[in-house]
Amino acid sequence: MTTQHAAQRVGVFVDVQNMYYSARNLYQKKVNFGAILKEAVGNRQLVRAIAYVIRAEVEQEHNFFEALSNQGFEVRAKDLQTFTGGGKKGDWDVGLAMDVLKIGPKIDVVVLVSGDGDYVDLVRYVKEVVGARFEVIAFGETTSSKLMDEVHQFTDMSKAKNKFLLAK
Repeated sequence: MTTQHAAQRVGVFVDVQNMYYSARNLYQKKVNFGAILKEAVGNRQLVRAIAYVIRAEVEQEHNFFEALSNQGFEVRAKDLQTFTGGGKKGDWDVGLAMDVLKIGPKIDVVVLVSGDGDYVDLVRYVKEVVGARFEVIAFGETTSSKLMDEVHQFTDMSKAKNKFLLAK
């Protein structure tokens, strides 16, 4: 059940890598982040929308980051880490969680765009301590069932692929 009120202040936090790889692996398509932001906010008041990206020094990366910015996102970027053995890692889990904790008391609704089950403890904390509503937008097939069980509302992007995915 959707509980949206025009007076609600919303913060949107997007785990871009999680969405990118989910869309690519499930549908071989790219995500329409503008449509996600529109869905996340609805008729409510947007306070902050932050997209967390990893810089991998690939072609078109700058254009993509600029497009996110033009759609209304603050883009937070960090470099891809390369380890001695050749392994690579890039994630924003802790940074995104810290921003939710800092901004949470100033908003009524946290919208997380990620299916990562690592955020379950964050959801519980925000609901119980901050008192904010917590919503998730992600692909049902790649979203942790524990995460879905914890949130007030889950929007399954897979049920509206034409809305949330870009045509090739």
